[in-house]
Amino acid sequence: MVKKARKELHEMVLTETITKNDLPDTFEADYYHKHMDNTMKCTFTEVNEASTLYEYEIEYTRINWFMPRLMAILFPSVYRKPVKKWMDNFKVFVEQQP
Repeated sequence: MVKKARKELHEMVLTETITKNDLPDTFEADYYHKHMDNTMKCTFTEVNEASTLYEYEIEYTRINWFMPRLMAILFPSVYRKPVKKWMDNFKVFVEQQP
């Protein structure tokens, strides 16, 4: 699946390859962009009838551009903050489902 996102005047093309879709237990995917690649692994564990533990692991496997590579080394939180935001958005989405 190819996803396109627009931020102001910049277009980003991101290719998602689902490597494991064993929902409701696990989901894994690889994401490819011209400057970087990453993998995502998600697990869902039932805590009780009304709660689920959502754990995720995201690994940047290739950073092909000098500035993002430098940022990853000097300021790793630059990559953690957007991931946290995505996961918080996912949590809100799930909790709004009937």
